[in-house]
Amino acid sequence: MILEIKKVKRCRNGAYGNFLMRPNNTALITISLKKNPTLAEYAATLLHEMLHCYTTLLRREGFRVTNSKEHKWIEACEIAVIDVMQKILPRRK
Repeated sequence: MILEIKKVKRCRNGAYGNFLMRPNNTALITISLKKNPTLAEYAATLLHEMLHCYTTLLRREGFRVTNSKEHKWIEACEIAVIDVMQKILPRRK
């Protein structure tokens, strides 16, 4: 699979970011620069969209999950990653 990540001024649907499967085993993540002005916001949105990609790949292998449970799982992953990052990475002064 080829995954393209594109920064855009705004997502057409007003979202922070979007994940889209495309033909020929390719995927696209778009990240809104308007909605994600800081590195932390950009990183959180990128992680969120990459987890959608991960879930899509698992679904291809037979994983079954509803969209609402997928989002609950993604939000739990984001919280866990942020917690680990805060513990491991030094803060800037």
